[in-house]
Amino acid sequence: MDLNWKHQHRRMDENLKQKLDALEGSYASPRQTLNIIRTAIIPSLAYAFAGTPCSYPDLDKWDAMIGRVIKSKHNLWRKTLTAIIREDVHSFGLGAPSIYVEYHRRSAVALVTSLEDPSELHQSVIMHLLTHQVAQLKALATTFLSTREGTSLPIKRQLNLHMQARQLACNHASKLHLAFKRNSMFLDDLKLRSHLRPKAPPPPNISHPHQLHYQTAYGPRHDWFP
Repeated sequence: MDLNWKHQHRRMDENLKQKLDALEGSYASPRQTLNIIRTAIIPSLAYAFAGTPCSYPDLDKWDAMIGRVIKSKHNLWRKTLTAIIREDVHSFGLGAPSIYVEYHRRSAVALVTSLEDPSELHQSVIMHLLTHQVAQLKALATTFLSTREGTSLPIKRQLNLHMQARQLACNHASKLHLAFKRNSMFLDDLKLRSHLRPKAPPPPNISHPHQLHYQTAYGPRHDWFP
């Protein structure tokens, strides 16, 4: 077990493409297409989100594949803005679901469920893992800030091994945070994000300025975090 998730991602690509091709070639109406995507296709892809680290280019790709089918079924141009199909129906959009939402939701639910497990031993193990992972990533981020040498790639690589920290990052990206006995947990650790900005231009695998400071701190978005 080397925690290389490429095989899992490839299988997820293949399964999603197979289902979407079958749906696009079917006689399903536009409304039925949206319901099938929302209730069957996205859940079939999202079952692995809790444990499988997915980069945001992966999520972008899957969202684009789903959007292509929705546009085709509604006889829309391929260049139609994605915002139109994502917009809520009450605001004259199609209300199409997004993989991003499901990814964050599954990750957040997985972490909270583990921390609220009936077994006290399980709760203790998860909490110690989370505390250790956040501390390690924070130390790496602090070192990166103090030296400003190289890139944040070592921190990014650590995220594939830090499942609980990655799930916590999804919570924070959704504007949520953990609390125990009315006290916030790990909230102050996110303050480093605003300082983790590149001194030099971002490396080639990063195309957005916000990608680095989330990615270097704790979790996924566009090659690790929003």
